Amino acid sequence: MKGGDYLRHLALSLATRLTMIALRLVRNVLLARLLGPADRGIFALLAALPDMIVAVTSGGLTSAVAFHAARQRGMGPLLAHILVQGCALAGVLTLLVLLAIHSLGSLPEFAERLGPWVWVLLIAVPVVIGKNSLLVLHNADGRVGPFNSLRLLESLGPLLLFVALWALFPSAALEAAIGSWLIGLIMVVVVGICWLGRFHRLRPRWQRDEQGALARYGLRSHPEVLFQQVLLRADYLLIGMLLPPAELGYYAMASAAVELLLIVPEAVTTPLMKRLLQQGEGMERLTPLALRLTASVMLLACILMALLGEWLIVTLFGDSYAPASVALLALLPGVFALCYASILRLDLLGKQRPGTLSLITGVAAGVNLLLNLWWIPDWGILGAGLASSLAYVLAATAMLWQFCRLSGGAWWRTLFLLPEDLSMLRSLLRSRQGSTA
Repeated sequence: MKGGDYLRHLALSLATRLTMIALRLVRNVLLARLLGPADRGIFALLAALPDMIVAVTSGGLTSAVAFHAARQRGMGPLLAHILVQGCALAGVLTLLVLLAIHSLGSLPEFAERLGPWVWVLLIAVPVVIGKNSLLVLHNADGRVGPFNSLRLLESLGPLLLFVALWALFPSAALEAAIGSWLIGLIMVVVVGICWLGRFHRLRPRWQRDEQGALARYGLRSHPEVLFQQVLLRADYLLIGMLLPPAELGYYAMASAAVELLLIVPEAVTTPLMKRLLQQGEGMERLTPLALRLTASVMLLACILMALLGEWLIVTLFGDSYAPASVALLALLPGVFALCYASILRLDLLGKQRPGTLSLITGVAAGVNLLLNLWWIPDWGILGAGLASSLAYVLAATAMLWQFCRLSGGAWWRTLFLLPEDLSMLRSLLRSRQGSTA
C-alpha cells in the first residue's frame, strides 16, 4: 500500500469511527434513559453472551479466515468453513447447552436474569459468527471501503430500529432494544454477503486440503480467542453473578464509554490489516509507526476522558448512572493498553505466532478471573475495573516484549511519535496533495 493510499484509507477509517462514536453515543444515551440501570444490565449481558459462546465454539475461525484471505486464498473454501465449522456447529452446540441447562431444574444466575430471552441466543450466535467473518473477509481482502460501510451500518441500523420500535411500543423498551440489536446484526450479514458477491463468486466449496489448513490454524488460534473473550468479558459475567442488576448496568455504561476510545486503534489497523497479516517488506518500520501514532492519540483521548468522564456520564445518561464514573476511571489504563494489544495481535498472527498469543492471553485471562473474584465482593464495580485494567496491561506488555524479541526493535521506539514520524507524515501529505492537484 502506497503512503498516499494509506493516508486516504486512514482518513476514511477515522471519519467512519467518529461517526460510529456519535451514533453509539446517541444509542447508549437512549438505552440508559429508557431502560434504567437494571434492564440496561440485562441487555448488556445478553449482547455480550454471543461473543463469549462464539469464542468457545468457533474461537479460531475468524483468525484462520483472516490469515488465509489476506494471502489471496480461494473464497469458496473460506465460505464453506464459515458455514459448517462456524454457523452450523455453533448453532447446534448452543442449542444443546441451553437444553442441558434447562434440564437441570435450577438455572444459573445469568440464565435466571435473562429469563426467556436466553433463547434469543439460538439466532444471535450463528448471526454473530456470520457478521464477524464477513467483516474480517472484507478487511483482509483489502476492501477498506465496504468494511467501513458495514461497520457504519452496524452502528446506524440498531439505533434507527430501536427508535422505531420504541415509538411503536413505548412500554416495551427492553424488547425494542433486543429486537433492534438482533435485526441490526442480520442486516449487516445480508448486506455483507451482497457486497462480497460484487468482488467474488459466492459458491462454498469443501476442499479437504484447504479445510485442513484452516482447521489447523484455527485450532492454534482458538485458545487465544477464547482467552481473549474471558479477558474482555469475564467481568460482565462475574458482576452479573455477584452484584445486583443495577451494578451491571453501571458497569456496562462505563465500559461502553471507554470502549468508544478504541476507535483510534481500529481506525489505524483497518487499512493495515492485510499488510500486518501478510508480513511483507518494511514491517519492521510500519508496525512501530502504527504503535507510536496510536499511542500518542490514545493518550490524549484517555486524559480527556479522565477529566470529563464523570460529567459526561451524568449529563448524557442521567444522575442515576453517577456510580459508573469510578469504574470508568479504573478502566482507562486498561483501554490504553488495549490500543497496543490490538495492533500487536495482528502483527504476531502474521508472524504465525498464534500459540504464543494463546499463552499470553491465557495468563492474562487467569489473572483477570482471580482478581475479579477477589476484588468484586469487596470493591464492587471499582474492583472489576481495576482487575480488568491490570490484566490488559499485563497482556499488552507481554505482546510488546514478544514483538521486540522477534523484530529486534527497541521497546521505547513503540511508545510515542518521534520527530522523524512527523516529518514523514508531512511529506506523505505533500505527495498526496501533489498527486491530486
